Amino acid sequence: MRDRTSTLDALTAAEKGELLDQLLAARPDLREQAEAYAVQRMSAEDRDAVADDVESALCGLDIEELNGRVGYRPGAGYVHPSEAADEILDEALQPFLDDFQRRARLGITPAAVELAVGILRGLYRCRDGNPESLLDYSPDYATERASDVVDQCEKLAIELPVTDLLELAPA
Repeated sequence: MRDRTSTLDALTAAEKGELLDQLLAARPDLREQAEAYAVQRMSAEDRDAVADDVESALCGLDIEELNGRVGYRPGAGYVHPSEAADEILDEALQPFLDDFQRRARLGITPAAVELAVGILRGLYRCRDGNPESLLDYSPDYATERASDVVDQCEKLAIELPVTDLLELAPA
């Protein structure tokens, strides 16, 4: 007799989300417990893992990505390679920034701090560019975006651990 695969395990993330919504609608008494699990899940962040992911996302972008975005574009004019590179790099960085802002707005400050430090550390690792990557077309990208992250922290009242940052990014 074969082991039966769990139907719950076979659901997609979207299906699991819908199922959770249905379960909480049918069993409102579970909402408080679900909320506690959600806070617990969103409170855990690892700055080193975030830094690795940011570095990988930015350094892993291939120059070939520029092909469809540079040159003359009807209605947009000429798009310079550095402008297109910035746009593509921003698209890769945006999910990390969105996650940081989401946690900051929810008041999950420790996780927001860890995310911000991880993003800054990942950008720091990318500051010298990477030959044959999009960062080569935008040499100031990492520095400029790091400044934007620090500004965003100030706006969201997220206090960065300066000592940790100096240790992680001495330059």
